[in-house]
Amino acid sequence: MQSVASPGRAASVQLRSLAAVLVAICGVLLTLSVIDEVNFSSMRMGVFLSEQDNAVIIEAVEPDLPAQAAGLAGGDRLLAIEGQPVPTLVELNRVLDQHGKDGEALSLEVERAGEVLRLTLTPGVSADINRLLGQIVLVAAYLGLALLAASHQHKDMRARLLAIFVGIIAIELALPGTRTFGAAAAYGTLFFWMLTTGIQFSLELHMVSLIPSRLPLLKRHPRLVILYYVAGAAASAVLLWLAVSELLLFPDPEINRLGAAEDVMMVGWATLVTLVLVRQLARAGSARERNQTLLVLVGLTPWVVYVLLTTFWSGWAVLDQAWTEPIENIVLLFFPAAVFVAIFRYGLFDVESFVRRSLVYGTVTVLLIVLLYALLTAALPWLSEQVGSDLAHWVITAGALMIGALFRPLRHGIEQAVEKGLFPERSALRKRLIEIAGALSQENSLEALTRRLASDTRSALHVDWSAVVAIDATTRAVHSAICPDSAETHRARLTGLLDTQSGAFRGLARLRKTITVSRLGKHQPEAARALAAMGAEALVPLYFQRRMIGILCLSTKRSGELYLREELELLDLFSHQIAASLENLRLFQDATYEELTGLLRREAVLRRLQIEAARSARNGSELSVAMIDLDRFKEFNDAHGHLFGDRILEQVASAMQTRVREVDALGRYGGEEFLLVLPNTGESGARRVAEALRQSVSELQLTAPDGQSGIHITISVGIATASEQTEGAHTLARELIRRADAALYAAKRAGRNRVVFHDGSIDPEDPAAV
Repeated sequence: MQSVASPGRAASVQLRSLAAVLVAICGVLLTLSVIDEVNFSSMRMGVFLSEQDNAVIIEAVEPDLPAQAAGLAGGDRLLAIEGQPVPTLVELNRVLDQHGKDGEALSLEVERAGEVLRLTLTPGVSADINRLLGQIVLVAAYLGLALLAASHQHKDMRARLLAIFVGIIAIELALPGTRTFGAAAAYGTLFFWMLTTGIQFSLELHMVSLIPSRLPLLKRHPRLVILYYVAGAAASAVLLWLAVSELLLFPDPEINRLGAAEDVMMVGWATLVTLVLVRQLARAGSARERNQTLLVLVGLTPWVVYVLLTTFWSGWAVLDQAWTEPIENIVLLFFPAAVFVAIFRYGLFDVESFVRRSLVYGTVTVLLIVLLYALLTAALPWLSEQVGSDLAHWVITAGALMIGALFRPLRHGIEQAVEKGLFPERSALRKRLIEIAGALSQENSLEALTRRLASDTRSALHVDWSAVVAIDATTRAVHSAICPDSAETHRARLTGLLDTQSGAFRGLARLRKTITVSRLGKHQPEAARALAAMGAEALVPLYFQRRMIGILCLSTKRSGELYLREELELLDLFSHQIAASLENLRLFQDATYEELTGLLRREAVLRRLQIEAARSARNGSELSVAMIDLDRFKEFNDAHGHLFGDRILEQVASAMQTRVREVDALGRYGGEEFLLVLPNTGESGARRVAEALRQSVSELQLTAPDGQSGIHITISVGIATASEQTEGAHTLARELIRRADAALYAAKRAGRNRVVFHDGSIDPEDPAAV
């Protein structure tokens, strides 16, 4: 049989495939980078060359490298190598390819101040392991960020754009230097950079246009986003054409239109993205949206500063590339990291505390890692003297890898230390909530438990008021408490807003986690507005075994501060302990369900009927009751025994449970009789439910204990619906049972296995009628 994969599984497989391809590409490129570095270091001399007037000129000599050791100096004119003239750089490369072997001394002829000197130079230095490690770590960081974003790309368009954006940067950073792979590889790398520059421009502009939400212009005209990619493609085309023109078709060292075009594009790029984010910040409608946009703007700022420095400050060009290149690569990481945090860690809470703690965690961790790497680097010369250069590099590399392996536990330890030292309020709140949950188990009544919970949470969270609505999972009865007592006027209103029929209850049942009232507004706007009008700010659903048995409602804080995400998360964890205490107490007070059938006990279903009758009498809502009786049950009992009779009851109860709604109450009334309470249900709805029950029972396939004969079970159902006349709750409940009972016996008299509705023609007081 051929199976069909679910969309989620297919997306997961696709994600893993794309991740494997991206990692493989970066792995190949990093391998080539290592090869390039090893080859280059084996022939490195330490000179900067230029070609002037058919001569190769030594512009500068790097310190502590073979060229300086050989006696070369800036301004020398290189005449010949191994007796072969080298008037051009092309000829120089040809001669070096023949003679520039690792460790092989070269005989040079240079002209200095009109005098010809003969010098001996031995090319080759140790490979720059630190640079390679830095490149690998940086590529791994970008890869990790790309894969994290890709794992959420099916939920958020911004994540998809971010994953592509960071993935391209990872590939760029993994590209080898192409110092030893020839001119074609060098040109290919340059052209690839120009092509991806336009793509990154389009992706970044698209991303900021969606943070915190889509620009109004794009909402009105969604297709305008195509212009972003047209502009990026045009920029790439211009850069590619200028590169081909100046490097291949019309080379002219005096003209640098390509560099000027790159400067203009980068400044325009930085300006445009900044303006879009400033516009997004100005139109943000809430503190959450403003902070989210501001976080991205802060992450963009280092890159903007870098672009302005490299474009307008001439001193940047003369700085040591060993410092400027890592700075550039790290600066580029700030923006995508900020976008990722803004999308996935910020969405539902005030970011101020998160940024504050994350800044501390990040700063302390980075400083510690930098210190460890600095110690490794400082130890390299001493270790080289002790064990040799090659072994020293391997030891340092192993140490660097060990630091990487210890990063996660190291950060966890730092996080715990920082939490206790700098953010004691979080630890204090966690401790207080644990104490509250433990104290609840000491209460011996539902009323006392809810009152204590409301009082303790109000004190712990410093809110104006706290309310608890406990919902009986069996009868759907609602019990509530509020603290302080001065807010008692809110209690009845909150009870109505949070009962099982309310929009707030349905919204929480859908989200199944602690939320703010503003978040509820996205799903149940009317309920959220009503709760907000009363000053409610946070809602904590109390779940026990997948059933919501209560709601903890918290007002705004007395300080006026928003609820932080960490507080909502702690309340979510706290809610499970509360729910367990609540349910354990309820089970201790009243064993509600029957063990045999799993249905409500007689007392519980009658209690539920009383509550629904009171609701119907108060609100005029529809209410129906069905009395259900197994046909010829005594005959089955007498013929096959009581154990088989119990089995029949169990099977019938199970079949009927599958056809009733969650809001309905089905209980065993006595013997083989059952009572079904149908809130908000009129005659037609009650008929449909009763007929569904009758049919489901009729379809049961039971075999007698002798294994030879089949048993056909049927039920008779009598239905009664509340009349439009206003009646007291107790009277209404009793009258519904009497009418439904009369209809049930009418069904029996009419031949059984049928549904009869009490339409007023049956007199429950007349025995002859039944």
